[in-house]
Amino acid sequence: MKELLMATVLAVTPIQANTVKVYFSTDYGLPGKVAAVTRTAPHAGVARFAVEQLIKGPTEAERRRGLHSELGKQIRGRSDCGADFQLKVVNGTATLRFCRTVWGNGVGGDARMLNTIEQTLRQFRTVKKVVVLGKDRRCLFDHTTRGTSCITGHE
Repeated sequence: MKELLMATVLAVTPIQANTVKVYFSTDYGLPGKVAAVTRTAPHAGVARFAVEQLIKGPTEAERRRGLHSELGKQIRGRSDCGADFQLKVVNGTATLRFCRTVWGNGVGGDARMLNTIEQTLRQFRTVKKVVVLGKDRRCLFDHTTRGTSCITGHE
């Protein structure tokens, strides 16, 4: 009976929640100020969950506090990977590749999008650098010939 009771307790006890921060814009400057809000991930994929929440945007209460995200409404079209994005962290570099088209929102909006993504991913101790790629595998919003400035640090 004791084993049955223990098994029942384990079955209904939720897995320990993982809290993450999601950084939303607080103004319309370049690259803009950000503020963190806390979310609870239902699984161990906390970095993926944090990006999903960034795309989802702030709650109504958070919007009333002046927080906003320009990212979610700018993601459009068909996915080439079955999701909005792919995320890998290798040797301290988080590479976020969008599988749908991310429309630019002007220099300010683009800078704010990239800033919120970077701040959200850099909260994790394993992430030292963030690379954001578009569907075309070029650095997001990089209009240079090579499109690799986010990878190499040079235009």
